[in-house]
Amino acid sequence: MFSKPIPDPKELLSYDNFLILGGGVSGESAANLLISLGKSCDLLDKSPNLTQNQRFRYTFSEEDFEKAIASNQVLIKSPGISPSHPTLRLARTLGIPILSEIALGRVFYKGCLVGITGTDGKSTTTALTHHIIKSKFPNSKMGGNIGVPFTQFCTEDLDLVVLELSSYQLEDSPNLELSVGVITNIATDHLERHITMENYLSAKWKISNLNEKNHHFILPDSLWEKMRQKIEHYDAKVLLFGSNDRSQIQVDFKNQKIISMDGEYDTKNFPLPGFHNLQNLSVAIGIAEVLGLSKEQITSQYLEFEGLPHRFKKLNKKDHNLYPNLVVINDSKSTNLHSMLSGLSGFSKEDKIYLILGGEPKGENFQPFFDRWKELNCEVWVYGKATKVWQSEFQEKILGCKFVPNPKEALTQIKTQIQLDANTMSQSATILFSPACASFDLYKNFSERGDDFENQIRKLFSTT
Repeated sequence: MFSKPIPDPKELLSYDNFLILGGGVSGESAANLLISLGKSCDLLDKSPNLTQNQRFRYTFSEEDFEKAIASNQVLIKSPGISPSHPTLRLARTLGIPILSEIALGRVFYKGCLVGITGTDGKSTTTALTHHIIKSKFPNSKMGGNIGVPFTQFCTEDLDLVVLELSSYQLEDSPNLELSVGVITNIATDHLERHITMENYLSAKWKISNLNEKNHHFILPDSLWEKMRQKIEHYDAKVLLFGSNDRSQIQVDFKNQKIISMDGEYDTKNFPLPGFHNLQNLSVAIGIAEVLGLSKEQITSQYLEFEGLPHRFKKLNKKDHNLYPNLVVINDSKSTNLHSMLSGLSGFSKEDKIYLILGGEPKGENFQPFFDRWKELNCEVWVYGKATKVWQSEFQEKILGCKFVPNPKEALTQIKTQIQLDANTMSQSATILFSPACASFDLYKNFSERGDDFENQIRKLFSTT
């Protein structure tokens, strides 16, 4: 085994044969890095015929994991592989070193490293943070779970890297020695993988480096009481964000401002809507201040941030110009209850909302949504597999809830309702597509789902 959790590059490179477990984007990138360093790589994958590549010495199916282990000295794990995978169990028994793709990248990266995790908001926060800090660190990159594997650029001479880190990437990673670690929020998710919330939180908690006095750990004030004993006696600098007075970074949604360690930030012209996006911004501001950016540098950057596709993104007016007072929000990335409720947090009963939910449910308790619906009394459409799973409960709890086969039919009905409602024609209204479900009943992923929603909007609500 390695002498340290993050081995020295020389120690890692003393091995010659590496087994890549999982041939997805992360596995391919890890193999590319190791092969460029003169190492031999084998691949073990559930669909070896689909992932065979001349770069690999041998390609093994999952049934041949014992033979694959016998031929290699170090195992590199892709994030999609369960920690209970038989290959990992055997490797641990035999004392074969295991590194996640993220940890492999950390072996070679020598610059400042920021890591961001959480149930929701981590992609937006990662992209927003990188957008802001580029004004001081133009020679920086972002990657990880947001799309570009860390091993793709870890050997570059960079000033700073911002990584989005999922619980899957963190669970088999050692202490990553981050300069700044962030948890955006914690809610029930991925329990089919982690089994318990304790396991899930334990994976997320690895974003922190509490024993290092130069480490900054940023987390929501809602986690303070639960984690207080774990935090307050350590050396790291802990910063809380949220609406609580004890937070060093406070979000004032009513007055549209963020009050931080370095002063107040006016957020009235921040392009992303919703209270949850102000929370994302507050985290990015906290990170930027820790990294030494001035208030002027931060403000000039966040006012220009356009957001990421399918993440509570307002569509351009030209896409729905039939109704000038209509706002359309694509939040297809909302794949769980917590994410959907975060999006609804910025609305009040005075707002006219057409809410579209649905897809493949995750078995969550929707009582918090029913409670929120009573406050908003918005109109609700449910589509896809959720129509069967939710119908009985939603019919009982949501007055006038409509059940449709797909988002297209929901939008068709909404358009008809808008045409019949003279008040809606003259007043502001919002179509909010925030499914709160996985996409796999009708789509390959949330991106395809969001693209289809936007295409249907253009067909039904635009004159062009």
